Amino acid sequence: MDSLAREKMENQASSITLEASLENLKAVNSFICKWAKRANLSPRSENNLLLAVEEVYVNIVKYAYPESLGKVTICCRMDKNSLISKIKDAGIPFNPLEVPEPRLVSRLEERKEGGLGLFLMQKLVDNVGYEREGNYNVLTLVKSRKKKIKRRESKDN
Repeated sequence: MDSLAREKMENQASSITLEASLENLKAVNSFICKWAKRANLSPRSENNLLLAVEEVYVNIVKYAYPESLGKVTICCRMDKNSLISKIKDAGIPFNPLEVPEPRLVSRLEERKEGGLGLFLMQKLVDNVGYEREGNYNVLTLVKSRKKKIKRRESKDN
């Protein structure tokens, strides 16, 4: 692919707007998978991004709109190095980056409920950002397009 075609592809973006309902989770997953493949993410990176977006989406469905059915917009774009997914809702203001990390060393019955999924979401992507834009929560998830080289230890006898 020549550099002009690659630049055009990298500058493209698309979005999907859905009712915040678990019935739409399949459409969300399909949208993210399409972009992960377009960005040439590894299967592991694709799966990690999918899990992170799913966690955010399910939290919006469960908590953002307690009294009505709201909307969620997911916008994806890529640049030379990353796939950027923005998830936007007009629900209750909520910054997931302000949720304290769960105490993983606590015994299960002593552990405070909640926050584990958000903690894992942050570990599954390379960067997470949050903004309150007017009446909207906007969460940005960034996944690197670069392949990570794993080093293996060699055992010398």
